[in-house]
Amino acid sequence: AGGIIAYDRTLNTEAPEEEPMFKGTNYVFDGRVGRQITDDALGTCITCGAKTNLISNCKNSNCHKRMVQCEKCINTFLGTCSEACKNRVMNKETVYEKQAPPKSDVKYDNIEDYSLGHSTSPADLYEEIKSSTAQYMGSGLHMISDAMQGRVLCNLASTAREGRVLEIGGFTGYATCCFLEGAANAADATQYSGVGSREGGPFVMSLERDSRAIDIAASHLGIMSKHGLGEEAVAEARKLRNEGQLPEIEGDLVQFAYNGAGCEIIRVTDALAHVEAIASGIVGKEIEPFDVVFIDADKTRFLQYIEACLANNKVLKKGGIMLVDNVLWKGMVLDANNGSFERKKQSEGLSDRELKKSRRARKLANAVHDFNSAIVQDDRVEVVMIPMRDGLSVIRKK
Repeated sequence: AGGIIAYDRTLNTEAPEEEPMFKGTNYVFDGRVGRQITDDALGTCITCGAKTNLISNCKNSNCHKRMVQCEKCINTFLGTCSEACKNRVMNKETVYEKQAPPKSDVKYDNIEDYSLGHSTSPADLYEEIKSSTAQYMGSGLHMISDAMQGRVLCNLASTAREGRVLEIGGFTGYATCCFLEGAANAADATQYSGVGSREGGPFVMSLERDSRAIDIAASHLGIMSKHGLGEEAVAEARKLRNEGQLPEIEGDLVQFAYNGAGCEIIRVTDALAHVEAIASGIVGKEIEPFDVVFIDADKTRFLQYIEACLANNKVLKKGGIMLVDNVLWKGMVLDANNGSFERKKQSEGLSDRELKKSRRARKLANAVHDFNSAIVQDDRVEVVMIPMRDGLSVIRKK
């Protein structure tokens, strides 16, 4: 031993009557923390301010703060420096610390699968919605939101101020059901009484023009409204699919309710015209503005949808968010940005249909890229583009 420890030992052994050169308790750089030389209380207690000569480290191992603390406070605070650290020591083991995480033998081939494996699984009904879409509109199966994006949409609706969502392009109802589930969560969190509607409260308004898609979406939402999202709903969805025929929606408006949240599917011929009419007050004067607007419609008119939401606060609340889907457009926005589209000619083996499809894909890729380039420069919004699935831009209205 050296320093203060050696000095104290030597003093006590060779000159016990000699007055020490040091007073009180002196700090040492080991587990003993302090060495008391005299009884002088020269320190000030960190918690009560009393004079003391006791030096210690906080008993919360994740704090371990060096401190001067009197005996009374050491007992009161269980050797810790604060109420927070005392509480941590008293409740040392959380549920996660008590239980080791369960081991899994599942192997993942890519980050996306790993992410899905470590995310809360969607309710069983959503898989049935995918199956129904495949059966009745197979060519459009790729157009529905998948599990990952669906959970993101649900959680965004859940955390919205009132759980009010305008969906532009509902298709077969996968995202609509996610939004309605989220709106119901918002109703529960805010203890909303009654059922939300266009006049206020948790509510989803979905605009769609395709009659077949409306029939499918209405069937799914009807099942969710009556049977929830679990096994009973799954059985009803399978029963409906096995019958091979869906009820046709004749009117332009169909309504649902689920756990305090209301929902409407509105048949439109031009969704943009409808949204602009709401913004201008021509229609829907009773409609309270939305917290979230999901845009999954005509890619060439993205900016016009955004402008309708930004023109005033009749469609989207100040501070609300717009979600724009397909902003990466099959990855082709990179080619649009870099100007690297290669002209494909009929001589390259493309059929007339494939060539037409290729030209359309490039046109849309250029339109989406133009939108991305414009919106990120708009001072009225803040944009975060998430490279999830086919790209999702989260745009906050300032």
